[in-house]
Amino acid sequence: MTFRTLRIVCTVAAAVLVGCALAVAVIPLPAPSVGGTCGPGMGSETPAEAFFNPVSIGAGPKPSASSGQLAQWNAFVGQCQRATNTRMGLAGGLVLLAIGIGVVLPPVVKRIDKEGTAASAGPGAPAVGGPPPGWYADPERPGAVRWWDGATWAGPSPGAPYSSALSPSPTAASPSAP
Repeated sequence: MTFRTLRIVCTVAAAVLVGCALAVAVIPLPAPSVGGTCGPGMGSETPAEAFFNPVSIGAGPKPSASSGQLAQWNAFVGQCQRATNTRMGLAGGLVLLAIGIGVVLPPVVKRIDKEGTAASAGPGAPAVGGPPPGWYADPERPGAVRWWDGATWAGPSPGAPYSSALSPSPTAASPSAP
C-alpha cells in the first residue's frame, strides 16, 4: 500500500468517525424511565444541547423536599444528565479516534515503514537516493580514502592514496562526510 493510499483510507475513516460522533451528539436523548422527556418541550433535546446548557433538561424548577416529588425530580435529572454525559463522552472519544487515525497514524506509519525499509536493506545497501557503497576520497584528509557503506562512513582509513579505480564515481557521487 502506498503512503498516498494510506492517507486517503485514513482520511475517509476519520471522516466516517466524525460523522458518527456528530450523529451521537445530535440524536435526541432517550426518555427517562421515570417519565417525561430530556428537554424543555414535548421532545427530548440533543446531548449537545443538554451538555452545553444543563439547565435546559426540562425538569422544571426543583421541587421542595416537602412536596414529595424531589426524589422523582432527582431521578429524572440524573437519568437525563447520565445519558447526556455518556453520549458526549462517546462523541468525544470518536473525535479523538478520528484525529488519531486521520492525523497521527499516517506519519507514524510512514516513519516506521521508512525505518523498516532502511533496516531490512542492511548496512551495505545504499541510502535512498545516495551513492552506492565504496571507497571515496576522505574530505577530512586530502589524499586518503574512506569507506562509505551506503548509510554511514567507516572510521578513517590508513593513509592509502586515493585512486579513481577504488570508487565508481568519486566526484559525482561523493557523499558528504559526517
